[in-house]
Amino acid sequence: MVLLDFKFTYSNSKQKTYAKIYNDDCFKILPKIPSESIDLIFADPPYGLAKKKGLGWKFSKHITLEQKWDIFTKDELFKFNFQWIKECIRILKYGGSLWISGTFHNIYQIGFIIQFMTNLKINNSIVWFKPNAQPNITCRMFTESTEHLIWASKNGNGKKWKFNYEMTKNLIHDDLNPKGKQTRNVWWIPLTPKSEKWAGIHPTQKPIELLRRIILSCTNEGDTVLDPFLGSGTTSAVAKMLGRNSIGIEKEKKYLSIIKKRLNPPQRKIGEEALTEIIV
Repeated sequence: MVLLDFKFTYSNSKQKTYAKIYNDDCFKILPKIPSESIDLIFADPPYGLAKKKGLGWKFSKHITLEQKWDIFTKDELFKFNFQWIKECIRILKYGGSLWISGTFHNIYQIGFIIQFMTNLKINNSIVWFKPNAQPNITCRMFTESTEHLIWASKNGNGKKWKFNYEMTKNLIHDDLNPKGKQTRNVWWIPLTPKSEKWAGIHPTQKPIELLRRIILSCTNEGDTVLDPFLGSGTTSAVAKMLGRNSIGIEKEKKYLSIIKKRLNPPQRKIGEEALTEIIV
């Protein structure tokens, strides 16, 4: 296990925050985290859609969907999802939120687990519309232009979920959501731009704007955000920008250098201006 421990001063409030990054399996790290200690968990788990030989384009030699960490049988995927969700519920504070991103390959299974095997309350399902989504490479079905997010909360002990309503009205807007109006559960967010991939390439890197909306909506400055499948580090990077503490777990060692660069970016790196624009 490798632990990267970063400490920052949040510029808007001079508040001290931290980011802890664990290079290990989440099933080894999550049990070590104290119960009821996390305010928000964002999880972008394996979708279970990869193939042993990958998937090729009809008119290209390019191969995709071949990541070994994303290959499961149906039974393996169900057991995997149930185990990490159960552990996340334990460490989540009462009044805390669990956000999970997925596609039709895994999101219905995850919804079933939450509704019938936990005491979490599903508050919303968010449809993330990608206006520049990649075309369907098989040419045998409709183009997948969305991902889905489940927002669930752990209520109890006299506490209900946190929701920064006024912030969502004034700080979340796109072609489907006018500024100053209630934010809809359909979000127009393009795919992660190249300017956000300056630190390195990860096949499923989420855009900063997606995490900004989630963290802004359900946490306050100084709260702690956890990501059990950190990937390229977007969750920790956005938490830092918004003055939140973060804990990230990433199993693949090859992505540590990307995470480290994003948390301590060199001056005047490509994409730095885009990052500073979203600070609230």
